[in-house]
Amino acid sequence: MIHAGEEAIVSLDTMSFILGGILVAAGLFGGGLEIKELKLPQIGIAARYLSVGVGVCFVVLAIYVKSPQLFSEKESKVTFQEPMQGDLRLDACLEWGKKCGEPAATAWCKTHGMSRASDYRQENVGNQNVRTRLISTSQVCSEAFCASFAYIVCEK
Repeated sequence: MIHAGEEAIVSLDTMSFILGGILVAAGLFGGGLEIKELKLPQIGIAARYLSVGVGVCFVVLAIYVKSPQLFSEKESKVTFQEPMQGDLRLDACLEWGKKCGEPAATAWCKTHGMSRASDYRQENVGNQNVRTRLISTSQVCSEAFCASFAYIVCEK
């Protein structure tokens, strides 16, 4: 529902789908169609073929814009710089002093809808007085040996 002072925003995929549907309808019915304010004049056979072709292109464009992952074969990767666990930097260990590196990075990726960590870099942040939080227990590390991730690359 649109309230006073708000704009109605129609997305590219919606506009493309509507325009494509109108063009396909004009091509299939040949025009001469009147629905309330929508009036399609009678058109010739060449224009009808063109209308259907362009309309189908617009509908395909709408589907592609709405779901590009269907047409993308490369894996989706996202890089997170200095990942946080709540209000603190993510600790590099899954458990206190155990399962450090990849297990903690992958667990963090999974909480963000990804399947695994494909790359990461650990860094000691405890010697800079930066506290970290373990992802599995929410324990806080405030010692000089605490490590976190400079970045984590997650894959879908």
